[in-house]
Amino acid sequence: MNLNKLLALLFIFGLSSHSFAGERPLVKVADMYYRQFDYLKAIETYQRALLRDSNDMYVIQKLADSYRLTNNWPSAMNYYAKLVNKDNTEALNKLYYADALRANQKYDSAKVYYKAYTDMVPADAAVKERLSSLDKIAALNIDRGFYNIKNLPINSPYSDFGVSFYKDTGIFFCSDRYAEPYVKHTDNWTHASFLQIYKAFKDDTSGNISKCSLLSNRKGADKKFHEGTTNYNDRMQELYFDRSNYNGRRAFFASDKTVKLKIYRVGWLADQNKWSDVPAEAVPFNDNEYSVGHPCMSRDGKTLYFASDKPGGYGGVDIYMCTREIGTLWSSPVNLGPKVNTAGNDMFPFIADDGTLYFASDGHLGLGGLDIYSTTQNKTGNKTITWAEPVNLGSPINTSSDDFNYIISSDNKRGYFCSNRPGGHGDDDIYSFIKNGVLVAGIVYDKNTGEHIPGAQIVMKEDSAEKGKVTGDSTGEFTVGAIVGKKYKFYATHPGFIPADVTETIKAKPEYIKIGMTADGGITLEVSVVDKKTHNPIPGAIIRLTNQTTKKDVFCTSTDTGKCIFVLDPETDYAIQASKETGEPDTRYLSVSGVQSTINKKAPLKLYSTIELEKVKKGVSIKIENIYYDLNKWFIRPDAAKELDKLVKILKDNPRLEIELASHTDCRGTAESNMQLSSKRAEAAVAYLASQGIAANRMTAAGYGETRLVNKCACEGTVIVPCTDDQHQENRRTEFKILKF
Repeated sequence: MNLNKLLALLFIFGLSSHSFAGERPLVKVADMYYRQFDYLKAIETYQRALLRDSNDMYVIQKLADSYRLTNNWPSAMNYYAKLVNKDNTEALNKLYYADALRANQKYDSAKVYYKAYTDMVPADAAVKERLSSLDKIAALNIDRGFYNIKNLPINSPYSDFGVSFYKDTGIFFCSDRYAEPYVKHTDNWTHASFLQIYKAFKDDTSGNISKCSLLSNRKGADKKFHEGTTNYNDRMQELYFDRSNYNGRRAFFASDKTVKLKIYRVGWLADQNKWSDVPAEAVPFNDNEYSVGHPCMSRDGKTLYFASDKPGGYGGVDIYMCTREIGTLWSSPVNLGPKVNTAGNDMFPFIADDGTLYFASDGHLGLGGLDIYSTTQNKTGNKTITWAEPVNLGSPINTSSDDFNYIISSDNKRGYFCSNRPGGHGDDDIYSFIKNGVLVAGIVYDKNTGEHIPGAQIVMKEDSAEKGKVTGDSTGEFTVGAIVGKKYKFYATHPGFIPADVTETIKAKPEYIKIGMTADGGITLEVSVVDKKTHNPIPGAIIRLTNQTTKKDVFCTSTDTGKCIFVLDPETDYAIQASKETGEPDTRYLSVSGVQSTINKKAPLKLYSTIELEKVKKGVSIKIENIYYDLNKWFIRPDAAKELDKLVKILKDNPRLEIELASHTDCRGTAESNMQLSSKRAEAAVAYLASQGIAANRMTAAGYGETRLVNKCACEGTVIVPCTDDQHQENRRTEFKILKF
């Protein structure tokens, strides 16, 4: 069943078929069938009329439209081809011909006629998006092996769709397979019975769904009009479904002489082990003049999503949401806005437990017909909700046929969707899937200007192994397949830009990846972060660059090579700070700051800065080099002050550090005098640090005299070890020990 049939079944319900009498000209008879949505009979009759006049452009037009409305795209393409180049042809013929070409995978020719249509109707934004989407078809057509898809055994030669979960063991769906044994009720468009609701459960042994039955234990289910897409909420024990505007006795017609769609509900009567007999209208905004359908409720029962062609939307059918106020009362509907809804048709919403919204649309980038998309919402404060750019799920979920009605389990691994793709059992079929991966979307942009960078090369790597390679499209966007739970690096390259990358651990609901690149011109700064002891690069370090004029901060995470690239303003001073977490509570890298300046420097120019980070452990002493004192003195000499200034910088770069500053002597002199001397030297060092702006409560002075020699140079009592002056110097040292990070 194509999109137009779905619209007929679910939004423009036809009446029961009826006979007519009297002889009429063939074209008038065909026109009557056409007006009744009986396109199959209309095609048969128009073809007979065309045998009498093969150049009858009116009949050719009607045949082209009829084939389009019955999803016969090869025949539609052939007939629209006879119309599009005629003088004064309607703009819609060019659009429909382009749609037919796209459905038949003739993408280059489709571009030509989409462009011709947009030249005639420049305000049609949906078709402009359809035109730009053709550049992305190749990427969407790649089957990355993330889905294992099976056609369900319960499918019939008729139309089966409208699938929804029933608890953890079954599904509801609708089908027009039912044949009334005595009274023939048929839909003009499909020549099949009206849609009815069915239930199916997993087999006890295999766990597969192979049997189904009509949900017929309700007086309201009389099979005279359509009952379609369902949604069951286990918490509320309610079954919501759309059906013809019919009260059990008669149908109610809109002003256009069609029967519209409304959302109804029945409750589960646990004490009677049955559904309530007569369905009640579920929402206060049902209306005789427009359709409301495709209900889907959040698991908590508080939010209802649905589709409607009510006035005031963005196109043919839009998706709306409302919230439960109390009991079965619902708030006024809110349109999901232009990120989700298009000038085309947007329908079959499904809200997953993780908050992802899946829906079908023919207005977004797609392979043809209806495609399935996902998006997520962002809340501003407590009220405003915005939606992210929808992502096409790609092949094999989407094809050039109609693909729709995607639902997925709470663990994001299993689900169902519907499609009329070739190879099915009937018209629309229900397919089950097991999901092994996700499609990750992202964009490459200029960090300095914020503009998108088209045509960038993106390589996805897991560790050092390449796992995917794509080219960004004309808008800078890209999609690539990934496995949930895996950690990947996404590397972007483009002529005229410095290579850039980001790291992402893939979630069941992946983030939108943004890769900022820096133009290879002007003044740039390459910062390298390395380990102070090993000089190996440190990936994952956080580097903050602060413009000293504007005080604006820019952050970057170092790559596998320990590098980050920044664009600098001319005639400006910058402060740089690098830090790195280890994930261990008692071990840290000490943060380090630096400076960089572009004053009196001319572009193009590339500057370099290397920052050494030292890994330290709480309670382990760190030696301060070259702290010398005069013999038996403890005042701070100028050469000692230079070394203590290095410690001042460490403490200022790491403002939460608390330390013990310890002084040690060699063994010469008495143990008592050495203890006193070392204490005074430690206190003098702490006093100097305090004079340089370090809070006294962050420091503790400790003198250890000769009690902690680092070699065997002892000289107390009878233990005398001959040592050189250099060996004694090793013991005369000042150290600091981290007490608190």
